[in-house]
Amino acid sequence: MKNINLYLVRHGQTEWNIKDQMQGSQNSPLTNDGVLGAKVTGKHLKNIPFMQAYSSTLQRAIETRNYIVDENDLTHSGVTIPKYELEGLSEMDFGIWEGQNTAKLKAEFPEFITFLTDPAHFDASVNKGEDYATVLKRLEKALKTIVDNAANDRGDILVVSHGTVLRLLLCVLTGGDWHKHRDESYFPRMLNTSISVVNYQQENKHSEGKFAVKYFNNVEHLK
Repeated sequence: MKNINLYLVRHGQTEWNIKDQMQGSQNSPLTNDGVLGAKVTGKHLKNIPFMQAYSSTLQRAIETRNYIVDENDLTHSGVTIPKYELEGLSEMDFGIWEGQNTAKLKAEFPEFITFLTDPAHFDASVNKGEDYATVLKRLEKALKTIVDNAANDRGDILVVSHGTVLRLLLCVLTGGDWHKHRDESYFPRMLNTSISVVNYQQENKHSEGKFAVKYFNNVEHLK
């Protein structure tokens, strides 16, 4: 039987985050607060014996993962926690909106309002990026890859990803409707270096595994 806890963490704060610029497939550096948040998160999780540590292929997620792993008790005792990058964990591709200020996009692109308020009817051909349904499929595939390739049937795995995709994924894993996931009153946005824990159980290799969210968007450790 598989019984695996996935610690899903959003990357640390970046320069584009504080400037309210769209940051998807492109990257900007972690701020000083972003680095500190990653280290504090690592200290909070230092007693979790991660058997593997994943991140997206984007630098902000890789660096956040590495800061967390560097604080782990296993690392301090000389044990190497295997690290992997998985493209399926990457942030939503915002196409021509990448790097643009959100206030400017609201003024110039009516479809940007649809992107923010009505995910089911967002037409990604407008910005030449990804649509939400495509993102959800690759995230679900990425999670399956992680649990299928777990080093052991029981244990803990670190997964560092991004705000938009984690919000979408966790909304669905809690039994929510992904069409409503961007409604703040329905499901909250994921905060930088927030921790969400998802448990995966599978009776045997022939049965369908099940994900259960223990908690999400926890930032108590950042206080």
